[in-house]
Formats: sequence, C-alpha cells, structure tokens
Amino acid sequence: MDVSTLLMAMRAMSDPRTCAKEIAQKRGMTTVTLYTYVNGDGTAKVAGQRLLDSPTG
Repeated sequence: MDVSTLLMAMRAMSDPRTCAKEIAQKRGMTTVTLYTYVNGDGTAKVAGQRLLDSPTG
C-alpha cells in the first residue's frame, strides 16, 4: 500500500454505491488489506493514518 493507492481507495470507499471487493480488485489488493487501511465510510484506519502521516508517505 502506498499513499496514492490509499487516497484512491479512500475516495472510492466514501461512495456508498461502491463495492469493497471491486475496489480492492481494481487496486490490486485483497479486501482484508483494504479494510486494514480504510473504513467502510472512506476514512483512514490507524494503519492508513500512519501511512498518510509518515514522512516517506
């Protein structure tokens, strides 16, 4: 997971009409990975926020 992928996933997950499985597949990850970083409403989880806050982000 990198910052640009995370941001795209967050935007996609913020749309209630989207399907998490499809988002994960389009981003080349599993739904488990997606939900490790992003909540169902598109906000960052702890792991996602850490990635966004990291200086190497």
